[in-house]
Amino acid sequence: MATQKIPLNSLRQIRQHIRKTFTLPQLESSPCAELEKVPASVMAVPKTLDDLGNIFRVPGHSEGSELDPNVEGRWFVSSINPGDALRQLKGLRVKSGFRLVPYLVRTPTGGVGHICALPEERNTTEFLESALPEGTEWHYPPFPEGSLNNTMLALEGDRSSMSYVVASVLRREMQEFGATGKDQQWSQHQLIASLPTQVQWRWKNTPPPDFAPKVKVNQDGTAAVEFFSCRTMKPFAIFHHLDQYADGNYLATSKDRAIAVVKS
Repeated sequence: MATQKIPLNSLRQIRQHIRKTFTLPQLESSPCAELEKVPASVMAVPKTLDDLGNIFRVPGHSEGSELDPNVEGRWFVSSINPGDALRQLKGLRVKSGFRLVPYLVRTPTGGVGHICALPEERNTTEFLESALPEGTEWHYPPFPEGSLNNTMLALEGDRSSMSYVVASVLRREMQEFGATGKDQQWSQHQLIASLPTQVQWRWKNTPPPDFAPKVKVNQDGTAAVEFFSCRTMKPFAIFHHLDQYADGNYLATSKDRAIAVVKS
């Protein structure tokens, strides 16, 4: 089957849609900043029944639980549903009986996230919170019992060209989920279809013939997605992204490598 070029605008729209779906509530994104907005009368010790009721109008701070959003490096369960990102995108979906579950960790200087996939019957608050590590082991993300080894194994689709394009973008956005500040990497990349000419580039090997995003679905059920990006933070670089899909699932073997850097 011939290689199909994908309009850059389509690739960017898919990415923008997923990012919008992954937008966190302020309380989860910046717990400290949100807490500072709470009126002192609400956080004060209740003196009347009305005051007591006000406490429960502040989500996440009614009991001061260690499982609430915090900036102390303790993991907590996010309220968003990452699977919603696929509801308006054609060709790819979460398998029936599975759910994508998001976790977050926040510190005063940054934060990261983690999305796992597990059977839907285990999607209860008590079960999800039981997987939270004790203390502030933020570099050990929660993996509830029954989670799949790779979140992409919870996806299925129609095997169309666009389903693989969506999968490639989704995987990278899930890896970046919840990342802030110095913990962001993929967010520093801008998708491109032509070489930026504002600077001169030094190539590590022979430059590619073009930079258009491409996808190829073979008759044996395998597929490949290829696209390029420019890292917009120092060190500036052109990146080549190649995802190769075996027949049977949307888990790809991926290569993301810098192929050019700015001439000094």
